Amino acid sequence: MPNQTASRPAYEIPAHFGAAAHAALDADRAARDQLARAMLVTTAAAVRDILTGHEPDAPFDASAVELIEGEGSALFPTGRYWTPAGVERTFTDTVGLAEAGNGIHGMSEWTAYLDDSNRNVWGPLCAELPNRDRRPAWALDLLRAAALKLDDPGARKPGEMVEVMVCANDRDRYPAVVDPDDQRDGHVRPWFDLDTVREIAATSQAEATEYGHGSVDTVHMVEGTVDGTEHAVVMVVCWMNLGGEKRERAVEILQPNTDGRYAVGGHDWQWYALDGQLNPQIPFRP
Repeated sequence: MPNQTASRPAYEIPAHFGAAAHAALDADRAARDQLARAMLVTTAAAVRDILTGHEPDAPFDASAVELIEGEGSALFPTGRYWTPAGVERTFTDTVGLAEAGNGIHGMSEWTAYLDDSNRNVWGPLCAELPNRDRRPAWALDLLRAAALKLDDPGARKPGEMVEVMVCANDRDRYPAVVDPDDQRDGHVRPWFDLDTVREIAATSQAEATEYGHGSVDTVHMVEGTVDGTEHAVVMVVCWMNLGGEKRERAVEILQPNTDGRYAVGGHDWQWYALDGQLNPQIPFRP
């Protein structure tokens, strides 16, 4: 029986699923990183408790502790540690065999959460050591580990704007600020300063003259001074709406945000962010 060409695709996947997948991956990565920071602080606390007999205010002399990679890349303590002067010691030497064994067993419950999935967090806090029993070994800086915060200090706060170049037609690129959380199907809502709005206005009006007003939304600016204060009115005209039922929405007056920026086109123009090589980022991930 001859093959027949399908009349339509077997199934369709909504476009926004890609953005949702990336958002889920970002959330998963953030959770793993936060878990790693929590386990590093807990590891530093465990070393302190072993050496002080669970007396947090008692003095102790550990500044680094050895961890080795086990099967599956998880880290485990050996009981070897170093003082700030670089003197090598072991838990057994300091607190005895039984206490050291119990302490190492307890620490392992926490360090086992440090592995390849969050190496980007614990790796910078470790110095590489010669292999132990053919396993990679590391010296964890306990002072830096103890100072970690649960939240990533470099993480962007919700609603915080980031600077980026944007484009909507594969040709014209403009500087803007965007909220990475404010995306629709991977497209961003850029906010432009007045100089950039003037540039967008000139470009849109030139395109309307060349290709016809029915195919281009145009941006217009009216500037004036009232009581010694300069003001600007930014308008977007959707010419296709002028003669139809949507004529009341044909002209939109844009309101500036608190920084005096305007969201020209919003999501409707399908602006997309560009990376450092000016390649599209859909969805945008700072």
